[in-house]
Amino acid sequence: MSALALKARSSWLFSFGDLVTLLITFFIMMIVLNKGEISQVQKWAEGQLDQAYASLEQEMTGADYISLSRTANGISINISHKEAFVKGGYELSDALEVELNQLGKALQSLKIFHLSRSDIPIKILRIADADSLSWRSEVSVVGYTDNDQIAPESSLRNNWFLSTMRAQNVMKSLYQSSGLAQSQFGVTGYGKYRPIASNESAEGKAKNRRVQVMISATFEKSITR
Repeated sequence: MSALALKARSSWLFSFGDLVTLLITFFIMMIVLNKGEISQVQKWAEGQLDQAYASLEQEMTGADYISLSRTANGISINISHKEAFVKGGYELSDALEVELNQLGKALQSLKIFHLSRSDIPIKILRIADADSLSWRSEVSVVGYTDNDQIAPESSLRNNWFLSTMRAQNVMKSLYQSSGLAQSQFGVTGYGKYRPIASNESAEGKAKNRRVQVMISATFEKSITR
């Protein structure tokens, strides 16, 4: 093969290599830019949750049966007071019912549950639309117990049933007092599973007997049918 032919072939190879490099660089830039845009959307959604948390925290100041915290997953509301439920059962105590009614009315006024497209900044809306994202807000209620066995003669049957019924009654109270759509609520019971403390002590068992309400709000991928 002549030197001229080798040179021409090498030039072609270098040109092709440059093209591949440019294409790879282009796709990396697109991924980075898209990730940056999604981060903007997430940051805006987190800001909405921060505002909601500040509002709830102010509204529920002085509550004895309900405590709030802001977590990476949303707004966590913990109910673990020893007198939150009728002893040994799943019916709400009168005092807890009062605080849940107060919380439910506070939820009703939160903007995250009533967002319309006109409430979302144009830039955020364009990014969300381009990625088929839609706003989703939810109140998830989860019940837990310690690992003490339920008496065989009890109508409660087992810890799973007890945790589920407690969570359901909390959810029912919030649903009725908030006026939010039924589709915005979810309820689950885990019984003795997923403890947050050791069941080897009375203090640990008391922490494990709880109902957690998690309020989440974010943009999610739209489901097309």
